[in-house]
Amino acid sequence: MKAARSGAAVYRILPEESLVLVHVGRSGKMANLGHDHAVASKDVQGYIELAADPLVSRANIVMPLKSLIVDEPEYRKRLELESEPSSDDIAGTYSNMRRVLEAELFPWVKVEVRFTSANTVAPEIKASITMHDMALEFVMPVQMEINEERLSVSGHLSFGQSDFGLTPFSSAGGLLRVADELQVEFELVADRLKK
Repeated sequence: MKAARSGAAVYRILPEESLVLVHVGRSGKMANLGHDHAVASKDVQGYIELAADPLVSRANIVMPLKSLIVDEPEYRKRLELESEPSSDDIAGTYSNMRRVLEAELFPWVKVEVRFTSANTVAPEIKASITMHDMALEFVMPVQMEINEERLSVSGHLSFGQSDFGLTPFSSAGGLLRVADELQVEFELVADRLKK
């Protein structure tokens, strides 16, 4: 992030206290033979800058794909996923996910945020998300809690894998497929940097 503007407060995201959680569904005529999946990141990095005028506040966030976590029991429970994939299922899902994302070529998800409302309790943001070398913009409400030392922001969004030029994984001649739409929820916690 560029140097903070005069009077702006800068908060550094704490990866160990933050979470991005993705519900990956299934589709196709044989969907009952597959599993929904919980894909999580506990490695979200970046900075949030809050200016005196919320409309010029901003954030820059990155998330490495190599550290994504697949089907941890606590995250499956949080998403109320009832089936229990085997360790082989989970390993296969992780491998297929990295192949679909082409994670070796495009190892990061990058997010640039601007605030579009001046309400600092429940603001609306515009997020430009770059994944698989394609950038898309999303407008969404978020919830924020701010004090002198700490900031937290949470929200959710959904988008199609195909929106980013990705082809969802399929098997059995397409009878069992990963659903195109992804449901994403996030909770980011950040500490204020000292001047």
